[in-house]
Amino acid sequence: MKAYDIMSIDVEAAKENATVTEIGTRLILRSINGMPIIDDDGKVIGILTIIDILRAIKDNKNIDTLKAGDLMTRNPTIIKQETDIMDIIDILDKKGIEMVPVVDEEKDSRIIGVVSRKDIIEEKFNERFVTLGMKKTITKNLGQ
Repeated sequence: MKAYDIMSIDVEAAKENATVTEIGTRLILRSINGMPIIDDDGKVIGILTIIDILRAIKDNKNIDTLKAGDLMTRNPTIIKQETDIMDIIDILDKKGIEMVPVVDEEKDSRIIGVVSRKDIIEEKFNERFVTLGMKKTITKNLGQ
């Protein structure tokens, strides 16, 4: 299984000059832990997470005046759409990150999706439920 099989394609992304308040609101409304920060060409230049925002609050920074570029992690880890799921799990685990942007090299490395820990878990559980459902249907049809 590859990144393109499980990635979320409804990507919530923001520009570097977006306010932290705006991004924080979007994170809450979408129930997501982080957001890719992109340039005008759609290339990933950073990631802003709820952890970054919490650190700013802890440091008594005024989040109403901060921009994404002030807090984001620059040059984040990105993956290609052909990256294997086991490699993605390894990346998420070793880097201690919740999600990773997926880019399409044919489209000049523009973001085309994200893969989160939740996406992987949901995919694995969906596979399991489908398999269990098929077994139950077969058993029922065979009269067992």
